Amino acid sequence: MLCYASRGETLKEMKNVLGYDMACLSDDNLISSFDHLFSIFEKSTESCTLSYANSLVIQKGFVVKEEFKSTLVESFKALLQDADFEKESEKVVQQINEWVKGKTNGMITRLLNSLESETVVVLLNAIYFKGSWSRQFGKSSTQCQNFYNRGKRDEIQQVEMMQLGAPFLFMENDTFQALNLPYKGKDIAMFIFLPRSLDGLEELESKLNANFIRDVTKRMRERKVKVALPKFRLEYSKSLITAFKNLGMNRIFQRGAELGGMSDSNQLEVSDICHKAVLVVNEEGCEAAAATAVIITKRSLTDEPLFIVDHPFLFIIYDKRNGLILFIGRVQEL
Repeated sequence: MLCYASRGETLKEMKNVLGYDMACLSDDNLISSFDHLFSIFEKSTESCTLSYANSLVIQKGFVVKEEFKSTLVESFKALLQDADFEKESEKVVQQINEWVKGKTNGMITRLLNSLESETVVVLLNAIYFKGSWSRQFGKSSTQCQNFYNRGKRDEIQQVEMMQLGAPFLFMENDTFQALNLPYKGKDIAMFIFLPRSLDGLEELESKLNANFIRDVTKRMRERKVKVALPKFRLEYSKSLITAFKNLGMNRIFQRGAELGGMSDSNQLEVSDICHKAVLVVNEEGCEAAAATAVIITKRSLTDEPLFIVDHPFLFIIYDKRNGLILFIGRVQEL
Protein backbone atom coordinates (compact mmCIF):
# COMPACT_ATOMS: atom_id res chain seq x y z
CA MET A 1 0.00 0.00 0.00
CA LEU A 2 2.85 2.36 0.84
CA CYS A 3 4.58 1.53 -2.42
CA TYR A 4 1.41 2.40 -4.34
CA ALA A 5 1.37 5.81 -2.58
CA SER A 6 5.00 6.59 -3.48
CA ARG A 7 6.39 8.51 -6.43
CA GLY A 8 9.78 9.62 -7.81
CA GLU A 9 12.99 8.66 -6.00
CA THR A 10 11.00 7.39 -3.03
CA LEU A 11 9.28 4.85 -5.28
CA LYS A 12 12.55 3.87 -6.99
CA GLU A 13 14.24 3.14 -3.66
CA MET A 14 11.27 1.16 -2.41
CA LYS A 15 10.94 -0.95 -5.56
CA ASN A 16 14.64 -1.75 -5.47
CA VAL A 17 14.60 -2.78 -1.79
CA LEU A 18 11.41 -4.83 -2.11
CA GLY A 19 12.67 -6.59 -5.25
CA TYR A 20 9.92 -5.34 -7.54
CA ASP A 21 12.40 -4.16 -10.18
CA MET A 22 14.15 -7.53 -10.18
CA ALA A 23 10.78 -9.24 -10.58
CA CYS A 24 9.82 -6.74 -13.33
CA LEU A 25 6.62 -5.83 -11.48
CA SER A 26 4.83 -2.79 -12.88
CA ASP A 27 2.18 -0.90 -10.89
CA ASP A 28 -0.56 -2.80 -12.73
CA ASN A 29 1.22 -6.12 -12.10
CA LEU A 30 1.50 -5.22 -8.42
CA ILE A 31 -2.23 -4.62 -8.12
CA SER A 32 -3.17 -7.80 -10.00
CA SER A 33 -0.70 -9.79 -7.87
CA PHE A 34 -2.43 -8.60 -4.71
CA ASP A 35 -5.84 -9.45 -6.18
CA HIS A 36 -4.54 -12.99 -6.73
CA LEU A 37 -3.02 -13.06 -3.25
CA PHE A 38 -6.30 -12.16 -1.56
CA SER A 39 -8.17 -14.80 -3.56
CA ILE A 40 -5.78 -17.37 -2.04
CA PHE A 41 -6.28 -16.04 1.49
CA GLU A 42 -10.04 -16.39 1.13
CA LYS A 43 -9.76 -20.18 0.65
CA SER A 44 -9.62 -21.23 4.29
CA THR A 45 -10.77 -24.72 5.32
CA GLU A 46 -11.71 -26.41 8.58
CA SER A 47 -8.14 -27.62 9.06
CA CYS A 48 -6.34 -24.50 7.82
CA THR A 49 -7.20 -20.84 8.37
CA LEU A 50 -5.36 -18.12 6.50
CA SER A 51 -6.56 -14.53 6.71
CA TYR A 52 -5.14 -11.16 5.78
CA ALA A 53 -6.42 -7.65 6.54
CA ASN A 54 -5.47 -4.08 5.66
CA SER A 55 -6.69 -0.76 6.98
CA LEU A 56 -6.07 2.94 6.38
CA VAL A 57 -6.64 5.25 9.36
CA ILE A 58 -6.86 8.92 8.33
CA GLN A 59 -6.72 12.08 10.43
CA LYS A 60 -10.05 13.91 10.24
CA GLY A 61 -9.70 16.81 7.80
CA PHE A 62 -6.58 15.45 6.09
CA VAL A 63 -7.22 15.04 2.37
CA VAL A 64 -6.31 11.67 0.85
CA LYS A 65 -6.81 11.26 -2.89
CA GLU A 66 -10.01 9.46 -3.81
CA GLU A 67 -8.21 7.28 -6.39
CA PHE A 68 -5.81 6.05 -3.69
CA LYS A 69 -8.65 5.27 -1.30
CA SER A 70 -10.60 3.47 -4.03
CA THR A 71 -7.59 1.33 -4.96
CA LEU A 72 -6.98 0.38 -1.33
CA VAL A 73 -10.61 -0.65 -0.89
CA GLU A 74 -10.99 -2.50 -4.21
CA SER A 75 -7.56 -4.10 -4.69
CA PHE A 76 -6.09 -4.27 -1.18
CA LYS A 77 -9.47 -4.96 0.53
CA ALA A 78 -8.62 -2.24 3.04
CA LEU A 79 -10.94 -0.79 5.65
CA LEU A 80 -10.95 3.03 5.72
CA GLN A 81 -11.27 4.68 9.12
CA ASP A 82 -11.30 8.29 10.32
CA ALA A 83 -9.58 9.30 13.56
CA ASP A 84 -8.44 12.32 15.55
CA PHE A 85 -4.76 11.69 16.31
CA GLU A 86 -4.34 15.26 17.54
CA LYS A 87 -6.98 15.25 20.29
CA GLU A 88 -7.66 11.55 20.93
CA SER A 89 -4.29 9.86 20.42
CA GLU A 90 -4.68 7.33 23.25
CA LYS A 91 -8.18 6.39 22.12
CA VAL A 92 -7.02 5.88 18.53
CA VAL A 93 -4.12 3.66 19.68
CA GLN A 94 -6.59 1.55 21.65
CA GLN A 95 -8.91 1.27 18.63
CA ILE A 96 -6.03 0.26 16.34
CA ASN A 97 -4.83 -2.36 18.83
CA GLU A 98 -8.37 -3.75 19.10
CA TRP A 99 -8.58 -3.99 15.29
CA VAL A 100 -5.26 -5.87 15.15
CA LYS A 101 -6.33 -8.14 18.02
CA GLY A 102 -9.53 -9.06 16.18
CA LYS A 103 -7.79 -9.72 12.86
CA THR A 104 -5.13 -11.95 14.49
CA ASN A 105 -7.61 -13.96 16.57
CA GLY A 106 -6.29 -12.43 19.79
CA MET A 107 -2.65 -13.41 19.22
CA ILE A 108 -1.38 -9.83 18.89
CA THR A 109 -3.02 -7.67 21.52
CA ARG A 110 -0.78 -4.60 21.35
CA LEU A 111 0.90 -3.43 18.16
CA LEU A 112 1.23 0.26 19.04
CA ASN A 113 2.11 1.92 22.33
CA SER A 114 1.58 5.52 21.26
CA LEU A 115 1.18 7.85 18.28
CA GLU A 116 2.49 11.36 17.72
CA SER A 117 -0.11 14.12 17.59
CA GLU A 118 1.28 15.10 14.15
CA THR A 119 0.22 11.72 12.72
CA VAL A 120 -2.09 12.05 9.71
CA VAL A 121 -2.21 8.50 8.30
CA VAL A 122 -1.63 5.01 9.69
CA LEU A 123 -1.45 2.06 7.29
CA LEU A 124 -2.19 -1.28 8.95
CA ASN A 125 -1.62 -4.83 7.83
CA ALA A 126 -2.36 -8.07 9.70
CA ILE A 127 -1.96 -11.71 8.74
CA TYR A 128 -3.20 -14.74 10.66
CA PHE A 129 -2.56 -18.43 10.09
CA LYS A 130 -3.64 -21.52 11.96
CA GLY A 131 -2.99 -25.00 10.64
CA SER A 132 -3.09 -28.59 11.83
CA TRP A 133 -0.22 -30.92 10.95
CA SER A 134 -1.00 -33.46 8.26
CA ARG A 135 0.73 -35.98 10.55
CA GLN A 136 0.26 -34.91 14.15
CA PHE A 137 2.74 -35.47 16.94
CA GLY A 138 1.37 -37.67 19.71
CA LYS A 139 1.19 -35.81 23.03
CA SER A 140 2.19 -38.97 24.91
CA SER A 141 5.49 -39.02 22.99
CA THR A 142 6.50 -35.50 24.03
CA GLN A 143 9.37 -35.51 26.52
CA CYS A 144 11.83 -33.07 28.08
CA GLN A 145 15.13 -32.76 26.23
CA ASN A 146 18.01 -30.32 25.99
CA PHE A 147 18.00 -27.35 23.62
CA TYR A 148 21.33 -25.55 23.14
CA ASN A 149 20.45 -21.85 23.25
CA ARG A 150 22.48 -19.76 20.77
CA GLY A 151 24.28 -22.98 19.84
CA LYS A 152 26.32 -23.05 23.05
CA ARG A 153 26.86 -26.21 25.08
CA ASP A 154 26.95 -24.22 28.32
CA GLU A 155 23.52 -22.63 27.68
CA ILE A 156 21.25 -25.65 27.93
CA GLN A 157 17.49 -25.22 28.31
CA GLN A 158 15.11 -28.08 29.06
CA VAL A 159 12.23 -27.97 26.54
CA GLU A 160 9.22 -30.09 25.64
CA MET A 161 10.38 -32.02 22.59
CA MET A 162 7.72 -33.52 20.29
CA GLN A 163 8.57 -36.88 18.71
CA LEU A 164 7.38 -38.50 15.48
CA GLY A 165 8.65 -41.08 13.01
CA ALA A 166 6.92 -40.81 9.63
CA PRO A 167 7.52 -40.26 5.89
CA PHE A 168 8.42 -36.63 5.12
CA LEU A 169 10.09 -34.74 2.30
CA PHE A 170 13.68 -34.51 3.49
CA MET A 171 17.19 -33.69 2.33
CA GLU A 172 20.59 -33.48 3.97
CA ASN A 173 24.19 -32.73 3.12
CA ASP A 174 27.39 -32.15 5.05
CA THR A 175 26.34 -28.74 6.40
CA PHE A 176 22.58 -28.85 7.02
CA GLN A 177 19.34 -30.85 6.98
CA ALA A 178 15.94 -29.70 5.69
CA LEU A 179 12.50 -31.09 6.51
CA ASN A 180 9.07 -30.34 5.07
CA LEU A 181 6.21 -30.59 7.60
CA PRO A 182 2.90 -30.27 5.71
CA TYR A 183 -0.35 -29.03 7.20
CA LYS A 184 -3.67 -30.72 6.48
CA GLY A 185 -4.69 -30.03 2.92
CA LYS A 186 -0.95 -30.08 2.07
CA ASP A 187 -1.06 -26.71 0.26
CA ILE A 188 0.79 -25.03 3.14
CA ALA A 189 3.85 -26.42 4.88
CA MET A 190 6.58 -25.54 7.33
CA PHE A 191 10.15 -25.84 6.09
CA ILE A 192 12.76 -26.33 8.82
CA PHE A 193 16.44 -25.77 8.04
CA LEU A 194 18.76 -27.25 10.67
CA PRO A 195 22.53 -26.66 10.54
CA ARG A 196 24.71 -29.69 11.28
CA SER A 197 26.82 -27.81 13.81
CA LEU A 198 25.36 -26.26 16.94
CA ASP A 199 26.64 -22.80 15.99
CA GLY A 200 26.04 -23.03 12.24
CA LEU A 201 22.89 -20.87 12.06
CA GLU A 202 24.57 -17.68 10.83
CA GLU A 203 26.36 -19.45 7.97
CA LEU A 204 23.16 -21.23 6.93
CA GLU A 205 21.16 -18.01 7.15
CA SER A 206 23.60 -16.24 4.80
CA LYS A 207 22.65 -18.74 2.06
CA LEU A 208 18.91 -18.28 2.46
CA ASN A 209 17.31 -16.77 -0.63
CA ALA A 210 14.71 -17.74 -3.22
CA ASN A 211 17.17 -19.75 -5.33
CA PHE A 212 18.44 -21.64 -2.27
CA ILE A 213 14.89 -22.58 -1.24
CA ARG A 214 14.02 -23.72 -4.77
CA ASP A 215 17.18 -25.83 -4.95
CA VAL A 216 16.48 -27.49 -1.59
CA THR A 217 12.89 -28.19 -2.63
CA LYS A 218 14.04 -29.93 -5.82
CA ARG A 219 16.52 -32.09 -3.89
CA MET A 220 14.01 -33.29 -1.31
CA ARG A 221 12.85 -36.89 -1.36
CA GLU A 222 10.21 -38.60 0.75
CA ARG A 223 11.82 -40.75 3.45
CA LYS A 224 10.83 -42.01 6.84
CA VAL A 225 12.43 -39.61 9.30
CA LYS A 226 12.64 -39.67 13.09
CA VAL A 227 11.77 -36.10 14.06
CA ALA A 228 12.28 -34.37 17.41
CA LEU A 229 10.90 -30.81 17.32
CA PRO A 230 10.50 -28.49 20.33
CA LYS A 231 7.16 -26.95 21.20
CA PHE A 232 7.66 -23.21 21.14
CA ARG A 233 6.07 -19.79 21.14
CA LEU A 234 7.83 -16.87 19.49
CA GLU A 235 6.93 -13.21 19.91
CA TYR A 236 8.85 -10.60 17.95
CA SER A 237 8.31 -6.85 17.92
CA LYS A 238 10.51 -4.32 16.14
CA SER A 239 10.63 -1.00 14.34
CA LEU A 240 11.76 -1.72 10.77
CA ILE A 241 13.16 1.72 9.96
CA THR A 242 16.82 0.86 10.59
CA ALA A 243 16.54 -2.37 8.59
CA PHE A 244 14.99 -0.58 5.60
CA LYS A 245 17.58 2.23 5.76
CA ASN A 246 20.40 -0.30 5.79
CA LEU A 247 18.92 -1.81 2.63
CA GLY A 248 18.88 1.59 0.91
CA MET A 249 15.35 2.88 1.55
CA ASN A 250 15.88 6.38 2.99
CA ARG A 251 13.78 8.99 1.17
CA ILE A 252 10.49 7.81 2.62
CA PHE A 253 11.70 8.51 6.16
CA GLN A 254 12.63 12.13 5.35
CA ARG A 255 10.34 15.16 5.37
CA GLY A 256 9.13 15.75 1.85
CA ALA A 257 8.95 12.05 1.00
CA GLU A 258 7.23 11.74 -2.36
CA LEU A 259 3.86 10.26 -1.44
CA GLY A 260 1.99 11.93 -4.28
CA GLY A 261 -0.06 8.85 -4.99
CA MET A 262 -1.80 9.35 -1.64
CA SER A 263 -1.79 13.12 -1.05
CA ASP A 264 -0.80 16.46 -2.60
CA SER A 265 0.99 17.45 0.62
CA ASN A 266 4.77 17.82 0.28
CA GLN A 267 5.40 17.76 4.04
CA LEU A 268 4.86 14.06 4.65
CA GLU A 269 7.29 11.46 5.97
CA VAL A 270 7.02 7.96 7.38
CA SER A 271 7.90 8.24 11.07
CA ASP A 272 7.86 4.52 11.86
CA ILE A 273 7.09 1.05 10.53
CA CYS A 274 6.10 -1.22 13.41
CA HIS A 275 6.14 -4.97 12.95
CA LYS A 276 5.05 -7.65 15.38
CA ALA A 277 4.76 -11.39 14.86
CA VAL A 278 3.66 -14.26 17.09
CA LEU A 279 4.08 -17.95 16.32
CA VAL A 280 2.96 -20.97 18.36
CA VAL A 281 3.99 -24.53 17.45
CA ASN A 282 2.68 -27.61 19.29
CA GLU A 283 1.62 -31.23 18.70
CA GLU A 284 -1.54 -30.34 16.78
CA GLY A 285 0.04 -27.82 14.46
CA CYS A 286 0.90 -24.15 14.58
CA GLU A 287 -0.75 -20.78 14.95
CA ALA A 288 0.92 -17.64 13.70
CA ALA A 289 0.12 -13.98 13.40
CA ALA A 290 3.99 -11.73 11.11
CA ALA A 291 11.66 -13.82 14.17
CA THR A 292 31.04 -27.64 18.83
CA ALA A 293 31.88 -30.72 16.89
CA VAL A 294 29.32 -32.82 15.08
CA ILE A 295 30.13 -36.26 13.81
CA ILE A 296 28.91 -36.47 10.24
CA THR A 297 28.30 -39.78 8.58
CA LYS A 298 27.06 -40.35 5.08
CA ARG A 299 23.92 -42.46 5.21
CA SER A 300 22.61 -44.84 2.61
CA LEU A 301 19.04 -44.32 1.39
CA THR A 302 17.91 -47.31 3.42
CA ASP A 303 18.89 -45.67 6.74
CA GLU A 304 16.23 -43.83 8.72
CA PRO A 305 17.65 -40.34 9.25
CA LEU A 306 17.36 -38.42 12.52
CA PHE A 307 16.14 -34.83 12.51
CA ILE A 308 16.82 -33.65 16.06
CA VAL A 309 16.03 -29.95 16.44
CA ASP A 310 18.02 -29.32 19.63
CA HIS A 311 19.87 -26.18 18.53
CA PRO A 312 19.17 -22.94 16.60
CA PHE A 313 17.27 -23.34 13.32
CA LEU A 314 15.42 -21.48 10.56
CA PHE A 315 11.80 -21.97 9.58
CA ILE A 316 9.53 -20.90 6.74
CA ILE A 317 5.78 -21.29 6.46
CA TYR A 318 4.92 -21.17 2.78
CA ASP A 319 2.17 -21.87 0.25
CA LYS A 320 3.34 -24.66 -2.07
CA ARG A 321 0.84 -23.69 -4.77
CA ASN A 322 2.68 -20.49 -5.61
CA GLY A 323 5.84 -20.43 -3.47
CA LEU A 324 4.50 -17.53 -1.40
CA ILE A 325 6.32 -17.20 1.94
CA LEU A 326 3.81 -16.38 4.69
CA PHE A 327 6.20 -16.35 7.67
CA ILE A 328 9.95 -16.67 8.00
CA GLY A 329 12.11 -16.62 11.10
CA ARG A 330 14.85 -18.08 13.25
CA VAL A 331 14.80 -19.74 16.65
CA GLN A 332 17.99 -19.09 18.62
CA GLU A 333 16.86 -19.75 22.16
CA LEU A 334 13.86 -21.20 23.97
